[in-house]
Amino acid sequence: MATTKKKAASTPREAASEALNLARAIPAKPRNVAVYEAAVAEFASATEMVGRGEFRDAKPRFDAIAVQASADEPILADRARSYASICERKTGGPELAGDDPDGLYHRGVVAANLGRLDDAWSLLERATAARPGDASFFYARASVRALQGAAEGAAGELKKAIALDPRFRFQATSDPDFDKVRDEAAFIDVIEPSNAGA
Repeated sequence: MATTKKKAASTPREAASEALNLARAIPAKPRNVAVYEAAVAEFASATEMVGRGEFRDAKPRFDAIAVQASADEPILADRARSYASICERKTGGPELAGDDPDGLYHRGVVAANLGRLDDAWSLLERATAARPGDASFFYARASVRALQGAAEGAAGELKKAIALDPRFRFQATSDPDFDKVRDEAAFIDVIEPSNAGA
């Protein structure tokens, strides 16, 4: 009983010391450095593919890393599974693979989010040609022009979107895609039109 009271009354410092001594008594499994470095290099290569939008090709690489690293490197395996899941979501929908207007639109938005603005514009042009009455397509085109810093182009595309759906005027006021052109007169005229120009 006296022993039990003493353990219960131990200080946090003593408890930490006991835990440290216990950890020292259990030998750590040595890391196979060469295998680990190869897995990290493969992971880096696959993440570069994700950065280029090559989700279909990157997913099996992440899957392989997750399987190979799961026993010895659980953190790396968990990250690889997370990236594989992202790749699956990015390629899972038929809209991302198609050349129909919706597929072109979604691919254009993904390209814009990845910073591939010329590709985004090309895809969105094709989407708009196939369905010229879709306000979302014009809004996305306005976003791409704004990201490129082309205020006149962004304003022109935004006017077309607003003419089809006035709600896009309010959306553009807080959309960070328009930050580069927000203070430009052409953009302000679209967002805050005068009574004569409304």
